[in-house]
Amino acid sequence: MVNYKHLRYFWAVAREGGVARASERLHLTPQTISGQLSLLEEHLGVKLFSRVGRNLELTETGRLALSYAEEIFSLGGELEEVIHQQPKDRPQLFRVGVVDALPKSIAHRILKPALQMPETVRMI
Repeated sequence: MVNYKHLRYFWAVAREGGVARASERLHLTPQTISGQLSLLEEHLGVKLFSRVGRNLELTETGRLALSYAEEIFSLGGELEEVIHQQPKDRPQLFRVGVVDALPKSIAHRILKPALQMPETVRMI
């Protein structure tokens, strides 16, 4: 399982363009960041950065990992926002599973009462 703290350090290094700037932003030593990046790369079994002179550049796998990290931390931000705001009119989540063999007209009739509820329902 991916250690999300390691993933956050990776994300910070990729976004800041280097270990030194990421360590300043995260208020950690560059050695801590480098060590945690090494642990993440070791866990994943791939290099996420390659050295080009004194700079780090994302590898192809690193770019893929960065796209997932961006999505993960974006969703985390949304989660915090939703938790702190907790709007009163937030739609109720209603998860439905319908087998393909069931005709759509019957599925619609079964689900129609949920769609006519007074509160907003988000059906998945």
